[in-house]
Amino acid sequence: MAIVRKISNDVPYRFLGGNKFRNLITGVEREVSEEVANKVFKINLDATYFCENYPMVEEFIKRLGLKIEPNDK
Repeated sequence: MAIVRKISNDVPYRFLGGNKFRNLITGVEREVSEEVANKVFKINLDATYFCENYPMVEEFIKRLGLKIEPNDK
């Protein structure tokens, strides 16, 4: 599933399907309506690629508290 970035604070989340998202730093899972998700999250294709192909990347994100910079900076 895709990795998304919360626009307001650059925290990465994993989209779990349906309306569920998991914060990759804290591990907290929440349901977010589609309307809210469209406003607060942006898909990050690079992070999705690395997390899918190198599972340890998610562990690094969690242990180091890494955030994802927007692609448009």
